[in-house]
Amino acid sequence: MELNLRKQTVMVNEVLYDGTTEQPLECDVLLPDYCPDIQKILRCEVVPSLLSRSVAGDRLAVDGVAVAHLYYLDENNCLRHAEYKIPYTKTIELRGEPSCPSIQISQSIDYFNCRAVSARRVDMRGAVSISLKVCAQTEQEIVCGAQGGGLQLCSERIENTVQLPETVRQLSIREDLELGYGKPAIGGVVRCCAAAEVTDYKAISGKLVAKAELNLRILYQCEDDPVHLEMMEYTLPVSQVVDLDGVDEDCICSLRYELCSLDVTAKHNADGESRIFGVEAVLGACACAWRKVTLEGCCDCYSTICECKQTIRQVPLLRLLDVVSEACMYKETLDLPAGTKTIIDLWCTPSGITTRPEPDCVTVSGKLNICMFAYDHDGQTVYIEQTHSFSQKIAVREAYETLLFSPQVRAQNATFTMSSQEKLEVRCSLRITGSLCSQYRKTVICDIALDESHPKERQENMLYLYYASEQEQVWEIAKRYNTSVEAIQQGNQLEDAVLDSSKMLLIPMK
Repeated sequence: MELNLRKQTVMVNEVLYDGTTEQPLECDVLLPDYCPDIQKILRCEVVPSLLSRSVAGDRLAVDGVAVAHLYYLDENNCLRHAEYKIPYTKTIELRGEPSCPSIQISQSIDYFNCRAVSARRVDMRGAVSISLKVCAQTEQEIVCGAQGGGLQLCSERIENTVQLPETVRQLSIREDLELGYGKPAIGGVVRCCAAAEVTDYKAISGKLVAKAELNLRILYQCEDDPVHLEMMEYTLPVSQVVDLDGVDEDCICSLRYELCSLDVTAKHNADGESRIFGVEAVLGACACAWRKVTLEGCCDCYSTICECKQTIRQVPLLRLLDVVSEACMYKETLDLPAGTKTIIDLWCTPSGITTRPEPDCVTVSGKLNICMFAYDHDGQTVYIEQTHSFSQKIAVREAYETLLFSPQVRAQNATFTMSSQEKLEVRCSLRITGSLCSQYRKTVICDIALDESHPKERQENMLYLYYASEQEQVWEIAKRYNTSVEAIQQGNQLEDAVLDSSKMLLIPMK
C-alpha cells in the first residue's frame, strides 16, 4: 500500500548552557614611572569587557579584559589615575556541539579589593561574574501532509521563530577633540567614560546599516592647578555597515554597541598648548535578527484502512514576543556626608540584575551604585558611594509559557543637583535591552508507518447517528467511527472543527 508523506524542516531551539561562573582576578602591580607616589587610595573601579567568544566542539571560550582604574591622592592631595588591564580566559563545557549557537553574555564584578603595599606598589584581588546562556538551533523533520493508505491527519498551525547567528563586529574610532573656549589647559586625564547609543538602523540583504552616537565624558586636571578638576563632554557620530548573514527586510532585528576599550590622552595643538584630547575607542556592534515562520504540523493521525504507527516527539520551539529597548528614569535624593561642599563628577553603574516574570509583565530589578568625586570644606578631594535598588516593569503583551529574557541594563546620562549641603538629587537614565521570548513545547508527528498486517473492519456507504456534546471535536468523532473529518463536516454542513452546541450528527462512512 503506497503512502506518500510530505515533510518539512523546523528549527528546534535547545538550551546548551544557562548559568553563571566566576573568574578570579589577581595582579600585583607597580605605578607607572610618570605617576607620583600614593598617599591615599580613594577608589579602584573595575570594568570588565568582552573581547571575543568562540565555540570549538562542546566548549565555549570567553576572552575578556578587566580594566582596573585606580584613583588616589598624591602627597599634594591631587587626584591621580592609573590604569591596569587584567586579561582572562574562561572555558565552559556545553551539553552538545552546536554549529551556529546563539550566545548571550553579561559580566559584572562580584568583589574587588585593592590595597597599597607601598607608595608605588598595589595588590589587587577580585572576581568577575560571567552570566552565560548558550542556545543551539537544530533541524527536525515533521510530517505536514500525506496521501494514500486512507490516512487522516489532524493538522495545526505552528508558530516558530528562527534566530540567525549573532554577529559581533568591532569598530575603531580615532578623534582629536579640542577643549571648549575658556577652558584651562590639560594637565592630565583623571577619568573618562563613554557609551554608544544606537539612533537608527536598517536591514538590507545580508547587512545592517547602523547609525549611533558616542557620548564621551572626560574629567581632567588643569595644567596650572593640578588640584582643580574640569569636565568636558563630547558627542561623536558613528556609522557602520554590519554583515549579518541571512538578514533581510522581513526580519526583526536588534543592535547594541558595547565599549571594548577607551584611551584618552592629552595632546598639544599647533601653538604648543595642551588643549587637545586624543581619543581612541573600540566599539563592539552586537547584531541579532529573528525571522518568524508559520508551519503546518500534525499532532495526531489514523488510517481508515489499517492500523498505523506514528513517531511522536515533543519539540522545543521559540516565539519572539518583543525586542525590548526601553529607557527608564531613575530619581533619588541622597543624604551627603557631613562636610561635603561640591560634587566634581558623578556616575552610576548597575549590578545584580534579576528578572521576575508576572502574568502581563516582567520586572527587571537590580542595584544602582551611585559614585562621585567631591570636594569637602577643606578643599580636599573625597570619594562617595551609595547603593540603591531599582526596578522597572516591562510589558508582555502576549501569553507565554516559559519566558526567556536576559536583559542588558546600562546607565546612560547621570545628572545631579545639590539642593543643600546635605541633600543631592540624582537623575540617571537606564536603558534596558534584550529579546523577550516564549519557549514552549509542541507535540508533533515526525514519521508514520502503515501496518498492513492489521487491517480495520469497515463497512462502506453506511450511515450512523450520533448525539454530540457541546465543544466536542469533530476530529475525535471521526477517529472513533473510523471515517474522515471532511465526510462529517460535509454531511452535517459544519464549518468549525469544534461544535458550538449539542446536536444530532450524521456519520457517513466514506
